[in-house]
Amino acid sequence: MALAAQPEFHAESVAHPGIPSVLVMKLRDEAIAKTHRPVKLVTEAGLSPAGHGALNEFLVAGYESELVRLSHVIQTRTIQKIQANLSAIEGLEPWGVRRRLPKAYRQIPLDQVFTLMHAARKRLMLQLFSHYRTETTHLIQERLVGFLAELQLAPIYLAQRSGPFIVLIDMATMSFETFKRIVSYQGIKHVTLEPDVLPVATAPARGVRQTFAPRFTAANPAAGLPIVAVFDSGVAPDATALRPWVASSETYILPPDTNYEHGTAVSSLIVDGPGLNNYHAQFPVTPCRIHDVCALDSAGAPVSDLILRLRTAVANHPEIRVWNLSLGAELIDDDEFSHFGRELDALSDTYNILFVVAAGNYVYEPRRGWPIDTQDRFDRLTSPADSVRALTVGSIAHLDHDTTMVGVGEPAPYSRRGPGPMFTPKPDIVHFGGNTDHQLDPVDTGVHVLGPGNTFHCQCGTSFAAPIAASVAAHTWQSLSSPLRSTPLAVTPTMVKALMIHSAQLNSPDRNSFERRYYGAGLPDDPVSVLYDTDSSFTALFELDIVDSTKWRKTPYPIPPSMRDENGKLKGEVIITVAYAPPLNPGAGAEYVRFNVDVGFGVLTQDAAGKMSFNGEVPADGEPGMSGFEKAQLEHGGKWSTVKTYRREFQGKSGDQWAVQAGLLRREFEPPLVRPLRVIILITLRSTDGNQNIYREGRQELEARNWITQDLSQRVDVNLRT
Repeated sequence: MALAAQPEFHAESVAHPGIPSVLVMKLRDEAIAKTHRPVKLVTEAGLSPAGHGALNEFLVAGYESELVRLSHVIQTRTIQKIQANLSAIEGLEPWGVRRRLPKAYRQIPLDQVFTLMHAARKRLMLQLFSHYRTETTHLIQERLVGFLAELQLAPIYLAQRSGPFIVLIDMATMSFETFKRIVSYQGIKHVTLEPDVLPVATAPARGVRQTFAPRFTAANPAAGLPIVAVFDSGVAPDATALRPWVASSETYILPPDTNYEHGTAVSSLIVDGPGLNNYHAQFPVTPCRIHDVCALDSAGAPVSDLILRLRTAVANHPEIRVWNLSLGAELIDDDEFSHFGRELDALSDTYNILFVVAAGNYVYEPRRGWPIDTQDRFDRLTSPADSVRALTVGSIAHLDHDTTMVGVGEPAPYSRRGPGPMFTPKPDIVHFGGNTDHQLDPVDTGVHVLGPGNTFHCQCGTSFAAPIAASVAAHTWQSLSSPLRSTPLAVTPTMVKALMIHSAQLNSPDRNSFERRYYGAGLPDDPVSVLYDTDSSFTALFELDIVDSTKWRKTPYPIPPSMRDENGKLKGEVIITVAYAPPLNPGAGAEYVRFNVDVGFGVLTQDAAGKMSFNGEVPADGEPGMSGFEKAQLEHGGKWSTVKTYRREFQGKSGDQWAVQAGLLRREFEPPLVRPLRVIILITLRSTDGNQNIYREGRQELEARNWITQDLSQRVDVNLRT
């Protein structure tokens, strides 16, 4: 089995001696979890880990000699551990030329692949392996630099925050023979064409039907309003109504490469979304000033160009905490996170900022209505909406009429869906991006925006849902950072994102797993309700620092007496949001997220020996994803997802002592945490019978237990207009 890969290993070592080749160990479904990895087999053969491919692909690196040794171990070693390792493996294959190519090209002759890629007139993008041994990764980079110089090419090396650089080569400068030699280099993991990044908006309205005239009602901004950075095509110089709201500007491109339309429209919603849209009841009144970054080409630009502009723009203004990105590149992958998405994660970690990203638009036929007619659509998210740190926003309709494809509150026909790679829950939330008819015409049901020259337009797209959410996020961040707090909060993107998602849960009905692929957690309310409880609900936010091999537990949990029936059983709804920002490894493929946090809300019981046992109720033990194979836990339980949402309604559940607990799990070969991982847990207890005593009783229960607390809610400045 192992020796079948020997010819490819031999050819690669002849061409590039001293560089290890990579072997794919395909694992059976029951062996995907780290406790079943064939580690003993790999160690005895002298191979070393080289990351992951797909969910069931464990990658190892070595030379032809280790391949021979692996074959010998397989044939001769009969100890139980080796035999168990062998039973976990479904097959072995080399990570050769075909695996380096995009999936769509793997069955095509290599000369035809070259012809197709060359005709696209784009740059070739090379992603290298990130090996377990850092000296191997460094060697791969050094040898590749020399190899490309020998081929007389002029590549661009794009440095990464962690892991090896990305390589970009102009396809026009290479022959087929050169292309073949490059894709045969065993240090390369992926060879793709560099994707373009485009604004994500559909066509403007073509009809004349209109029931109200949009108005821009914002006067000069009040002092102290938050700033949202709009990384887009720029605010038009002649959009004079917006100019007082532009706090600062940066320009990376000029006309004719930009026409300002998209950036002006997006910015206008951050400034005056309600006024432009007839003060629709659910448009939040959260005006923000704008940091205008003119960086997005109207016709699209290579992703690396956008990344370099974004890196510079963020470094120039690290004090701005919320950045809106109403743009999209290529479709996401099932198994690996996109290059652009990983870049947003790195920038978020470096500068402590939150990116709000549009989910992307599906503009192809057949159109999608609601309820959905078929699940066989290629309407997955576009990158960088798969960023695990970003707040990804889909679109729902706020208006409808007799020709629109969906009704009010339903996912817009163009709004792309999740999940993200490895079943990551995406989008995170939804907001209003406009409704359309079968021709994608948003007449009378789109979102009204401002254009160049102070003109008004009716448009639709997730481009316009994202900035509305960004304005709410900016006000939320500002409120959390208030100097009026007795104990200052160290506000993080994770905290703001968790509050936005939790608000969406509270403001939305419980939905099934398929519906959540379009809705995410739902539609958040305004910043007041993000931070405040109603009389019929009681919310606690926990910030905990958790380390390896420990369990965090908080008990007895304060249950308002009005949420217990006459028999003392819990009656009401429990809604939980969990968010954290664990270490990430861009070279680990499907195992990009390196730590998992499990959180449960349940009952503590004591056995005869006095030992306390935790019985999870939210999520409930035995629910899909709580046990079984790793793939099921990923798909249904959100394992390894950095955001988890749970909710459950109880008609009467016994339990004297309730508790919330959390535990940490790290990936195979991941070193222990250098510092504890900060986890945000939001838990809302809500009456289902309208009882108005829940908040007051919850506070009293907290005080009775002497828990150290401070009010999360502070004054939120909202400009009200009449």
